[in-house]
Amino acid sequence: MVTNTARTEMEMSVTSPDDFLTAAFQAPCRLLALPCDLDALADELHAADAPTFVWTKLTGKDDPAFARLTDMGFRVAVEEITYERPADMPAAPPLTDPGFSVRKLPARDAIGDQTLAGAVGDLAANNMTTSRFHQDPMIPNDIAADIKERWAMNFFNGRRGAEMYLATAPDGRVIGFNQVLVTPGCKVIDLICTASDCRRRGVARAVVEAMFEHGIRTRVGSQANNEAADAFYKSLGFEPIGRALCLHWHKDRTA
Repeated sequence: MVTNTARTEMEMSVTSPDDFLTAAFQAPCRLLALPCDLDALADELHAADAPTFVWTKLTGKDDPAFARLTDMGFRVAVEEITYERPADMPAAPPLTDPGFSVRKLPARDAIGDQTLAGAVGDLAANNMTTSRFHQDPMIPNDIAADIKERWAMNFFNGRRGAEMYLATAPDGRVIGFNQVLVTPGCKVIDLICTASDCRRRGVARAVVEAMFEHGIRTRVGSQANNEAADAFYKSLGFEPIGRALCLHWHKDRTA
């Protein structure tokens, strides 16, 4: 009898493949959903080939799984805060002559626009330097940058996001974007970026305010240690509604 080893292994695994990160790392990456069988997880991690990367989220250090996970080698990458803006909050008036324009780009209109995709991808790769991937000393900066570029590029191949709000300078240069997920009754800021030489000019505020719709809640996640982001989102009417720890596990070739 012939056994499909790959299928059997997948059915028995505690973790599941993360194809997006695997493509960026060029090595196996997996997602751990909690709660899980922690004894089985320990066996799976022990048997994993090197290099392997596993990530997971839990509510906090008081989660029953936290101590066991840290004993297995998981480390806190970042603490995240989820913010929400109420559906009935009125939108603020637009900026007066900000020196740039903002437009909404539906996902269906973005597919195949390689020029714009390249501009947005470069912006993400070169200006997003505080992500959980950048803060993990085990992840090289070039891989962390590639992850953000791939994330943005997924909008242009129809894989992630329903709409994007683009800020453009008078010379046509893209100086900021807000990539948005849309679910019934709620919009989520999935990826937001401003060119480093255009910060403190209202670009981020403009691409966020452009997405607001009366009757629709808005959510975003940020890092707990990012005081500037905390103040920014609260100034727009967002309030914290939840926290989570993001944990990373690495099995290096030298381990």
